[in-house]
Amino acid sequence: MNNMLPTDQKVVLYVDDETTALKYFEQLFGDDFQIETAANGEDGWTFIEQHAERIAVLVTDQRMGEVSGVDLMERVQHRYPQIVRILVTAYTQLDYAVQAVNEGGAFRYLTKPIDEGEMIGTLKRAFDFHDLIVQREKLLKEKLSVFHRLIVMDRVRGLATAVTAFGSQLRDSWGAFESYMQQSPIEHRLKVQMADLAELNVAAIAKNEALQMVTTVDQLLQETTLCSSGWQESVDLVQAIQTVAERSAREMFDDDLDLAVVADGTFCIESDPGMLQKLVEIMIRRMADVQDQPTKLTLTVTPRGDEVALDLKGMFRSLDEDQLASFFSAVIPIRQWPIGMDMDLMSTFLLTHHLGGRVRIEPHPPSGPAIRVTLPRTRAQALTEDRRITAESFDKVYRSLETWIDESSELMQR
Repeated sequence: MNNMLPTDQKVVLYVDDETTALKYFEQLFGDDFQIETAANGEDGWTFIEQHAERIAVLVTDQRMGEVSGVDLMERVQHRYPQIVRILVTAYTQLDYAVQAVNEGGAFRYLTKPIDEGEMIGTLKRAFDFHDLIVQREKLLKEKLSVFHRLIVMDRVRGLATAVTAFGSQLRDSWGAFESYMQQSPIEHRLKVQMADLAELNVAAIAKNEALQMVTTVDQLLQETTLCSSGWQESVDLVQAIQTVAERSAREMFDDDLDLAVVADGTFCIESDPGMLQKLVEIMIRRMADVQDQPTKLTLTVTPRGDEVALDLKGMFRSLDEDQLASFFSAVIPIRQWPIGMDMDLMSTFLLTHHLGGRVRIEPHPPSGPAIRVTLPRTRAQALTEDRRITAESFDKVYRSLETWIDESSELMQR
């Protein structure tokens, strides 16, 4: 093998159902290239799926039983387009060569018997072409990554502005936003589908982002301030939860959802019943919707000194990364982009902090998957916490973005 080749770590995969042809190919070109072989189309595809990052060039015979060379090339073109594809065929099979170009995206087709000099020249050009494809994809990925960062940062900026405006109607709105940002899964922001971004032009993205921000702010208002019924000195917490459960009974039945409320006694707190019921409703709806299978939810009410804890736990396995990220979709473009606010928990954070409490998302057993809300028993306790924007609190929100940018830069260097 020639170690001077710039792509010496990449391999040529030769696929042919003739054992003699495989040995002949490896003997002829093994000194200049690292050769791997497969005895039929299926074995070739299996090797590609396991080692796609190592393969620069695929050379395949056409006639190989169930999976032909064109079939294999077509699979590779759709799944691993960075692998350069060359078809080897007989003079009497030139119609397959045309098909290989049209359907399998062939870089070149060669006829049998293989000419050693022609094949070496073709492989070297194929390696050069592979390098160009890889470099182009890396550059595009870097550009789209920067674009994606700007989208996320713009979302955070818009939400920070909106939350600040909410401060006149919602207590500790900035504290809610700070907690929301700190619990959002930073690393998942890297997993936006680049193809979705690449297909959108700047004007379309700006329009979609503006629409999403307006929709987000409107939804947050609908689910927070507009639900207020005023503070009352004694609100039966368990009765409030039962009211929500009864109101949602038909919907939960249709969704094969079983909700069990566990409470040892009656717990009265000073609160806003309208906001309290909306908080419970959103918790139940979000936890139910994150699981598309029939499931059971348990909402446990537990006294803890001067506070009362509401633990809504799903009787299913851990939240996967997509499910967890959907709770923070206001700032994380994921999978289907933009995902919208149907699963977002920002309103849960705002309501809980307005009522003087705190929220914790527990994605994994044994404590989760769960949404955990802790509320004070009295309004006096609720009024003790109302964080305002300071340089330090602002840094806390954006510190997660700095971590994300560092992680993104490391990922791009791999």
